Amino acid sequence: MNFRQLQTFLEIVRLGSFAAAAGKLNATQSTVSARIQELEQDLSVTLFDRSQRKATLTAKGRELVSYAERALALQSEIREQIGPREALSGVVRVGVAELVAMTWLPALAARLHRLYPKITLELDISLTAPLRNRLQAGELDVALIPGRSFDTSLVARPLGAVEFCWMAGRGVELPERPLEASDFKSIRILSLGENSVHFETVSAWLAASGSTQRPDLCNSMTVLSILTAAGVGISLLPPSCYEKELAEGALRILPSQPQPPPIPFAAVYKTRRLTTLQELVAETAVEVSTFAGEPQPAGQRRRGGA
Repeated sequence: MNFRQLQTFLEIVRLGSFAAAAGKLNATQSTVSARIQELEQDLSVTLFDRSQRKATLTAKGRELVSYAERALALQSEIREQIGPREALSGVVRVGVAELVAMTWLPALAARLHRLYPKITLELDISLTAPLRNRLQAGELDVALIPGRSFDTSLVARPLGAVEFCWMAGRGVELPERPLEASDFKSIRILSLGENSVHFETVSAWLAASGSTQRPDLCNSMTVLSILTAAGVGISLLPPSCYEKELAEGALRILPSQPQPPPIPFAAVYKTRRLTTLQELVAETAVEVSTFAGEPQPAGQRRRGGA
């Protein structure tokens, strides 16, 4: 039994087929099958039910999953603790909120590759809830996402906060005064999808107005800004990302009472006993984040001197 066999086993479990695992591991399907057969022979058990179209674990296969995960985690920790940092290698799966991708993600990727040239990044750009779920399921190593509180099994390193303002396009007619909650009954609202912190903030404003309007939804902030500039509706957008559009008049900030609160972001990962690669990624994210600082929200957990 060796680590490569265990890694292959876990990729089949995660991806659901020998073919998908072969593609992920840059190996042939026959090589993947051979590794699993060798592992089964060494353990004297059958790990997969091959009568099914999908790779289905046997009872012993399900039992092996947690052992294999712990073995590979220990292998990773040994390399990270004993070897020099610049020699660290492996794939790091990073979930990224779009706002991070629009701002300082290129700087983060560049610094990580400079500090750890042998690592490979897998970037997953999505809304907050799917990224949280993938992190909890072990499909991501670290997530750079908005939020004020996280599960106690997670470490959250604050990345600062982002100011959002209500914005409209050039030709949208609105009251010549700060917007109040009651104004939202007659204004078309645009929002990111239901699985986002953005949607939660927009919904709170609509609830305060007594409006039963359902916002138009979009899963991209970039597209949201284009729709807003086109006059389709108004939306919460970060002024720091749209300075050019604001200067040209394509977008305009709408004063409101009260002002939407800044949205905090964090680098979130599962805690482990020793320093891990995902902790180093989170540490680097803290260093390169361009988001304004904000006091750490109550209930967030910090480790590693953070």
